[in-house]
Amino acid sequence: MPTWTTSSPPSWRGNSYGAIPITSATIAQLRVTLPARSSFPNRSSCAGGSPFPIDPDLRADRARIVWLQHLDLGTVIIAPAPEGFADARNLGGIPPSFERRAAHADYWLIAEPHGRMPVVFIGGAGPATPAAVIIPLDADFATRAAAALRLWRVVTGRPHGRPPEWLTRQRRLRLRLTLRALDGRLAGESYRVMAQSLFGRARIPAGVAWKTHELRDRTIRLARSGLELMRGGYLALLRYRRPKRE
Repeated sequence: MPTWTTSSPPSWRGNSYGAIPITSATIAQLRVTLPARSSFPNRSSCAGGSPFPIDPDLRADRARIVWLQHLDLGTVIIAPAPEGFADARNLGGIPPSFERRAAHADYWLIAEPHGRMPVVFIGGAGPATPAAVIIPLDADFATRAAAALRLWRVVTGRPHGRPPEWLTRQRRLRLRLTLRALDGRLAGESYRVMAQSLFGRARIPAGVAWKTHELRDRTIRLARSGLELMRGGYLALLRYRRPKRE
């Protein structure tokens, strides 16, 4: 009975690597928003010294990744405070746990009780500059405002408010099933075969009873969700914080 994981070997027909041509289009769109010049100290030892934004030798759960501010809704965008706001606080007393300088912005990660907090300085702002927060008036205004409020509490020493939403164990389990269903879909397997791998052969009825079985509907939903993730829906996961240890 086939079993799919996101680490399936490349020799499989239609495995998870089949997502690369589709996701590459999304990545190409994101690249145009990157700064024209960046200073990245980490270099590959086997690719002619090409720079990497993140050390490629680090494990995925150990790398300190900074996303573009328009993608990560938890990012707080800092600009110089307008004239007349001389009493505006700055971030001079908060050392970053990670910093990356780019041509037009300075990217920080700040440690706070609920996890990491991304901060981006733009418009010439810096840690010693009286600061203002920029929150675009878009559909994600409330989420970004909540992130700004968490930063304000850190800067002013106020009690910490409600933590950001965690990626719960139930959500993580569904994501695993979703990615496995995506691998099966890309491999061209039938929904019956996919369900047998996801939920066990014993739970899948034979004959026409399968057509109306709830696990068939669930398998179809998982496969569709996997395609949505592959086509850019994974960016929605940035609104969640790293899960607590269980």
